[in-house]
Amino acid sequence: MNRDDALAKIKKCLALSHSSEAHEAAAAMRQAQKLMAQFGLSERDVSLADVHEACARAASPALNAWEASLARVCADAFGCEMYSLVRGAYNEAGNYARQGFYVFVGVGTAPDVASYCFAVLLRQCSRARLAHVRRQPRQCKPATKTARGDAFAAGWVCGVRSLVERFAQPARDEQLLLDYMTARHPDITARQPRDSSRGRGRLVDDGHRSRGYAAGRQAELRRGVGGVRQTSLTCPEKTL
Repeated sequence: MNRDDALAKIKKCLALSHSSEAHEAAAAMRQAQKLMAQFGLSERDVSLADVHEACARAASPALNAWEASLARVCADAFGCEMYSLVRGAYNEAGNYARQGFYVFVGVGTAPDVASYCFAVLLRQCSRARLAHVRRQPRQCKPATKTARGDAFAAGWVCGVRSLVERFAQPARDEQLLLDYMTARHPDITARQPRDSSRGRGRLVDDGHRSRGYAAGRQAELRRGVGGVRQTSLTCPEKTL
């Protein structure tokens, strides 16, 4: 029996320890305590075993501000912690390519649903942003189009927030997730997402954000058929 098997068995024993049968409950508690002592596990270790992570791909390794905001909306709605990372690998063409990810950390199915929600909404927002960029005058510089597209997307995220909150059924255990992040990811540092609209107030007015907000209010979000766990990715290593 390895550590993971022991954790699973301890959790079952602890569940049985609440049995109405006194002898069964006592025997289950003794077995749980025996296994915890054998494998050097604490009650905190057992609780942390309920926490897991689910990954969703970012639109780009740049980790844009509007995209980070969308990830945060999904994480908060489902009672999750969230962090981002970038990994690199050689593709089929032999070129080194970087890919960004958002990782949702939570209890039970919460991170899977949060990553599913983010992936679905990211596709919708990206399509709407691209359409808005294409509507800009041809004489606009690429940087201006990008800034206006990002402003539109930021408004879109604001508009979709209420939809996500209605879809969610949060059950956040803040201290448990804080303990998990401290134990598993002590080296995570804050990273400032890219905001292409900063310093371009004259070229990016509130009209772009307003159009994005209106479009975000029309977004669609449906529960996955057969559950959402199949949509999550294996989380990549943080250091590459």
